[in-house]
Amino acid sequence: MKKLSFILLFFSFSFSFSQTYSHIYENIKKIPSRTYSDVYDLYKDIVKDNYTDAEKVYAFARYITENVQYGKRARIPINTINSREGVCQDYSELFIELCKIANIENNYISGDGRNSSSDIGFYNSNHSWNIVKVNGEYQIFDLTWAAGGVLGNKFIKDFNPFYFNAKPELFILNHFPDDEKWQLLSNPITKNQYINQPTYDQSIYNLSLKKGIVRDNNFQISFNSDSDFHSASIFKWSLNEYGSVSGIDIPLIKNGNSYKLNISESITGAYRYEISLWSYIKEAESSSESISSSIKFKLITPNFRVSKPISYDKKDPWGLIESYHYIFHSLDFIFFKQINPNTSVIDFKKIKYYSSLNKSLSNWYGDYKKYYVNMRGEEIYYPIDNFRVILTNTSNGYMFKEITRQTLRIGKSGYGVKEIQQALGLNATGIFDNELEIAVKKFQTQNNLKADGIVGKMTYNILGM
Repeated sequence: MKKLSFILLFFSFSFSFSQTYSHIYENIKKIPSRTYSDVYDLYKDIVKDNYTDAEKVYAFARYITENVQYGKRARIPINTINSREGVCQDYSELFIELCKIANIENNYISGDGRNSSSDIGFYNSNHSWNIVKVNGEYQIFDLTWAAGGVLGNKFIKDFNPFYFNAKPELFILNHFPDDEKWQLLSNPITKNQYINQPTYDQSIYNLSLKKGIVRDNNFQISFNSDSDFHSASIFKWSLNEYGSVSGIDIPLIKNGNSYKLNISESITGAYRYEISLWSYIKEAESSSESISSSIKFKLITPNFRVSKPISYDKKDPWGLIESYHYIFHSLDFIFFKQINPNTSVIDFKKIKYYSSLNKSLSNWYGDYKKYYVNMRGEEIYYPIDNFRVILTNTSNGYMFKEITRQTLRIGKSGYGVKEIQQALGLNATGIFDNELEIAVKKFQTQNNLKADGIVGKMTYNILGM
């Protein structure tokens, strides 16, 4: 789910798309609020006799974005309708159910959705959207992001028409499908390209900045935009720092619709950068009112080195995430013993998979997802690359137990995937693609395993991993 930070600039085609169906929206607003016994009853309220398939699709999507707010998981479409809240899966599933009644193809798409510089360098299949076939052509709809956003813990209704029939070449800036065929691009990008690209608004094009992780402290960014930007500000955080910061104005060089920015970072470190580009609201009565577009990336100064965490909390499951990233990046056994004083481990060689985890963190620059997973009993794990660092909760806090490999399947990426490719004699790209799935299925068949293309415990064992 997205978080609101600035008002996005919408393209005129998005407004035109909405204006074309303005009569449908007027009908949507007239539908009374009531409890439904099944989805078909809602369908009858939404659809008029003369609606074309395109109008039906717009009507379904507009009803959902108008009436469903982001909140608790509803689980089934009828609950989404009556509770008027749900998560991205609920938005997508209700949309599919309404299209199914109308005999319109609607595909559920899972994948990564991002709008923060924190997401750069990571892939997380944490979002869902839809691709609908209308008049023989596929159209992209993200009803969750079209409905509004979350500010703090509160849903803010703020319809964004960009995510209705979104252009694939713009949608790919912040959405990547687990099944890459649903990019709908004539020249699809790879998952690595997506993970490592900067995040920027759709009003910006021809951006010279191609990498979302910049290992430099003095460089220039150029781009084009049809928006009339008058100034620029930089907002900067240390990698895992959050909260409000004050922006610093920087010179914006303008020549027609071409812009340039010179970036210079004098303090050694690893940062999240957000450049806000300000333009006046043309419709505003006062020309002083501005809205912004943004360019977001991470900046690592060339001489930066990751240092040992200053503090940690063994009693808090969140409190050791950074520490274990650092330990297996630096192989700092003294620090490992410091937070595990009663461990029987005498050196890292006694820990299975420590070397693979260390190699997966070879280019680590201090970034991590603040995330853990509860297991059965008193155990938790931190997902790091394609591995799990498992801890046990004791009277002295969380203590290290073991490292295990994650179950891997198509759509995953990381060093663990690379190791599987090497074991099967494939090009080690680190991306679990169709070629690797076919090779895994063949290997499983040859070894009398279920040929599902999923690498779990039994497949790892026979691979000798």
